[in-house]
Amino acid sequence: MSNKDAVAREPVDEMDIGEEKVLHTWKSVERPFKKWNKEFYSTVMVFAVLVSIIFFFIEGFMLVLVVWAVVFMAWAISRTEPGIREHKITDKGIRTGGTLYRWDTMLVYWLEEKWDKKLLRVLLSKFPGQLVLVYDQKEEKKIREIMSKFLALEKPEATWTDRVVKWFGEKVPLE
Repeated sequence: MSNKDAVAREPVDEMDIGEEKVLHTWKSVERPFKKWNKEFYSTVMVFAVLVSIIFFFIEGFMLVLVVWAVVFMAWAISRTEPGIREHKITDKGIRTGGTLYRWDTMLVYWLEEKWDKKLLRVLLSKFPGQLVLVYDQKEEKKIREIMSKFLALEKPEATWTDRVVKWFGEKVPLE
């Protein structure tokens, strides 16, 4: 069997047929962003030191390195302002950052607000698990209208990690 025959027999995805039609496009920051004050950083450092001491006696040096890698990553992200990115909702899925997230990998979507920014969240069935896009208030009606044609508007139930993070945030405020 020639290579040409092998290619012709591969199943064709109907979503790949035809050109991608853009239904809505907008530009926004890449992620929600908040400037933290020195008190926040001081609190994070104190927690990191305490957790590092505990981890050092329990497991050794490797977990301490992980704690400080996470602290450094959080510091770097909080000090780097996000850039502007174009988001597109198309007939084949959502295209952002040069990546197309297809409708067949999306489960549900919901809208929420964080740090005075409006967020479109889409639950994905594959990595990265969730797609989070920032949008302006003026875009909400159009986004809701188009997304509802393809997905159900439904906020998923909070997982145990969501509940732990929320509880920890309420009990131990970092600012």
